[in-house]
Amino acid sequence: MTLINMTQHKSTINKNTVIDLNDFFRKIIFHWPLLIIVSVIAVAGALLYLKYKKPLYLSSTKLYLKDEKKGGGGEEMDALKSLSLFSNNKNIENEMEVLKSPILLEKAIQNNHFNVRYYKKGTVRNEELYDKNPLAISFLSDSSNVGNYIFDVTPGNDSLRIKYIDDDNNSSTLFNVKAGQPFTVEKDKFSITYNRLPSDGENTTFRITVDSIMDLAYKKIEHIGTSLVNKDATVVLVSYEDPVAERAANFLNALLDTYNQYTLDDKNKVALKTIRFLSVRIDSLKEELGLLEKEEENFKVQRGITDIEASSKLALEQVKEADTRLSEANMQLSVVNQVESYINNPSSDYPFAPVTGSIDQTLTSMINRYEEGLKEKRRLSLSLQPNSIILQNVDAQILDSRNTIKTYISGYKRNAGIVQKNTQNKANQIMGKIANIPAYEREYINIKRQQGVKENLYLYLLKKKEEAAVSYASNVVDNKIIAPAFIPLKPITPKKSLVFVGFLAGSLLISIAYVYFKYFLNPRVLNKKEIEQVFDLPVMAEIFQQQETIQDLSLQNRSILQEQIFSLRTNLKFLLAEQTGPTTIMITSSISGEGKTFLSAHLANALTVGNKKVVLVELDLRKPKLSRSFGLDNTVGLTNYIVGTKTVDDIIKKVPGTEELYLVSSGPIPPNPIELIEGKRMATLLNILKERFDFIVIDISPIGIVSDAKSISPYVDCTLFVIRYNFTLKSRLMAVTDNIKELFLKKKGIVFNGIEQGAFHPYDYYDHYGYSANGHNKTSWSLLYKRIKRRIA
Repeated sequence: MTLINMTQHKSTINKNTVIDLNDFFRKIIFHWPLLIIVSVIAVAGALLYLKYKKPLYLSSTKLYLKDEKKGGGGEEMDALKSLSLFSNNKNIENEMEVLKSPILLEKAIQNNHFNVRYYKKGTVRNEELYDKNPLAISFLSDSSNVGNYIFDVTPGNDSLRIKYIDDDNNSSTLFNVKAGQPFTVEKDKFSITYNRLPSDGENTTFRITVDSIMDLAYKKIEHIGTSLVNKDATVVLVSYEDPVAERAANFLNALLDTYNQYTLDDKNKVALKTIRFLSVRIDSLKEELGLLEKEEENFKVQRGITDIEASSKLALEQVKEADTRLSEANMQLSVVNQVESYINNPSSDYPFAPVTGSIDQTLTSMINRYEEGLKEKRRLSLSLQPNSIILQNVDAQILDSRNTIKTYISGYKRNAGIVQKNTQNKANQIMGKIANIPAYEREYINIKRQQGVKENLYLYLLKKKEEAAVSYASNVVDNKIIAPAFIPLKPITPKKSLVFVGFLAGSLLISIAYVYFKYFLNPRVLNKKEIEQVFDLPVMAEIFQQQETIQDLSLQNRSILQEQIFSLRTNLKFLLAEQTGPTTIMITSSISGEGKTFLSAHLANALTVGNKKVVLVELDLRKPKLSRSFGLDNTVGLTNYIVGTKTVDDIIKKVPGTEELYLVSSGPIPPNPIELIEGKRMATLLNILKERFDFIVIDISPIGIVSDAKSISPYVDCTLFVIRYNFTLKSRLMAVTDNIKELFLKKKGIVFNGIEQGAFHPYDYYDHYGYSANGHNKTSWSLLYKRIKRRIA
């Protein structure tokens, strides 16, 4: 292909790739029955979708959370906090994650049996029963570990027919039990009760699904949403989606109740542990004080003593004071040792932050920070993975607090050891003085000494217990449900309007895609414009597809075909206006089957109007069809004349049913058609025919396959190329164009053949009426049906 041809070819491709939107819109409107049918199907599909699509309801609630960072809380909370021994700081973002934690969800599901669902089996879709449910399944084993069971229950007269479906093994088990009778499936034990409802028909089958609580909890996380009402508020909007409207509201309320109880239990846990520890210690000291008081009473009775001299009292007071200090030092060391044990073993049940308050405020604040870190870690572990960066940061802070406390305790113990030693020395000095006091007085001083120490410690621990009790009583849930969950009236999905719009939009897109593929991606020629974009030639005629055959050559039958053939004849006159004398017209195509033989016969017959003599030359020596179409013998013809066995008169035959139309048959098919066509006898024959006839119409082999047309082109006055609607490939048009450029043709034109009546065509003048034999218009239901059918397809 030359550079010029390549450039023209690219230009043609660019023209073809540009879509004329106006033309595209006209094509879409042309297929209006298709749009209506597809739209009706889309509406029907939308109705079916809405009927069988499981709806999804959204319920929501608002929860107020106290957040220290945002100044949450009121005066009453500040007053309670002043009585509390424990820190209660909260992070709003962490609490939002706790609301979606699997642990809380598991508790809410287990306490309210949200993992059990009941259905009434239907033909297409099972109807879920929630409020009015005739069945009730009970778990006779550990309900927290029960899950992933499917039971189909069919109530009978006096028993329940149960079908257990095992999805994992694709198997099922049938058995009968009485209502309320226990039965065992795998490792779990159940019982089912049935209270027949008036709406229950005979042989009604119900389905019971029991989901694993743990698996269901993780699935429901995806359906729970938490968000702040605004960035400055501490009000969280909690939402939940569920196929049942009532269950959506009930689940949210149950979740918030579980969350509030969990929060309160977490706050009370430390206080309860402290009260329990102090109670044990106080009971022990109470018993010891009782024994000492009894011992003092017995001593006085036995000795008959009512008073002790002033010197003994002074010594007693001094030794009591020294012993008290020593006891306090010993207790401080004991508490510090237990704190150290608690720090080394975080799982210990005895927190010591309240007890150490009066011993060392610095140590108390350190332990408070340490316990807050542990508490924060517990909260975050509900919603975060162990390898989370946030958890790792919290662990690092806890480790740093533990190391700081260890260092502080080590220094504290050294200082306390010195104080303890000094106090012990002072007590020993006083005891040396008491040694000079009579024996019974020394014995009495020892009793009072022990009694005073125990009494001071008892009062101290009793005070701490009261403080812990006040703290426990002051713990309240500082979360407030300011908008309880409501039962939604309308589902969020599917929305009827959006479904209908979506289905109709989809149907429109399908129709547009169909039109686009049909006309713009179709590899075959569908309209005149596609021909004009490739050929720089006039389209002489557009011929509709007809049922007539070549033998229907009556010029009295004013059919659509005849009108279009006469239009072609008229256009030929304009094309050959400068032509004088007999005219030779050659009709060819790109490939076989485009209708060149059919058009050759009807055009030749139309040219006989006005007493013109016309001869048809069957020059398609490879696949001759004209003679057979007319019902004439083809044993003698053009090839016999060229080889010299017949004369011109022997091969010219009269076409039956016509006045001035004749035919030169092809004759026997030769082995070398091109040599015969290029011979001198062929040229002689054409000259003779020109002398005898006004028009010579040559039906020759397709130009895109063989070169017969090239050989005969010097003797032709006009060449018509036939292109067939929805048959000729667009890729063949370029090949025909190249062949035309290589030929020297005087006059050229295009005939667009085989256009389907009723198909989209910009010049479809005959789509609105037809011709009858007597020239009257006709319209019938069958014709209307055919037109609509073509507009659909």
